[in-house]
Amino acid sequence: MIIDSHLHLPVDFPDFKSKGEALLDELKKNGVDRGIVIADSELESVIGSVRDCAELFEGSGIISVIAGISPNYEYAPQLDYCRKLLESKRIVGLKVYTGHEDFYCTALCLKPVYDLAAEYHVPVLFHSGWDNTHYAAPKLIKKLAVSCPSNTFVYCHCYYPRLEECFEELRNCPNVYFDTSSVADNEKLLPQIKSALEKAIHEMPERFIFGSDFGSCSQSIHLSFAESLDITDEERELFMHVNAERVYGL
Repeated sequence: MIIDSHLHLPVDFPDFKSKGEALLDELKKNGVDRGIVIADSELESVIGSVRDCAELFEGSGIISVIAGISPNYEYAPQLDYCRKLLESKRIVGLKVYTGHEDFYCTALCLKPVYDLAAEYHVPVLFHSGWDNTHYAAPKLIKKLAVSCPSNTFVYCHCYYPRLEECFEELRNCPNVYFDTSSVADNEKLLPQIKSALEKAIHEMPERFIFGSDFGSCSQSIHLSFAESLDITDEERELFMHVNAERVYGL
């Protein structure tokens, strides 16, 4: 069983129907059983707003949806809409695009997002790594995790490429999970990424979730990288689907 927990609609197609079909074709081609599509926080986006993605995959037994949300775009109406989607179980989490957008993960304006996620027992995801890393640096995520013990947080990209720093800082935050999307993006960095990831999975096997960031990155490359990891069969099962099933209530 394989679940790709970090997907976006591909951009090189003329409409959302064809984007959805292309995404499903990619999953089938690569032997992926289920996927989670993350919507943009913008209300008009080539990768789909939460409304676009929720409508596109409504009733799908293969694709679940995470809502992107931002205090910068019709915040109160979007919170109300996400509440309705959570009530009807049409989304499985919320994502804030820290770094892509100009706010910190600890900003008071995000409290309604965290409160909503805690109420419905779904995780909140954060973009991390690359440029603008300070918006969701591991020290800030740690502070947030301690102050919001009722929340579950998913740290996307593991502060790429500084994975060791990420795991060391967040080791003692059991309500923070690690989404490994994009970590196989640069072949030159793979040896150090592989070593850091293997060590952390051995130490915290219940906290890692496989994702590819398809739409931006290659799903097949990330699957090959995951297969190359020197981890036990039990750790691999947790990583490739069991942890995602638990965290996202699949």
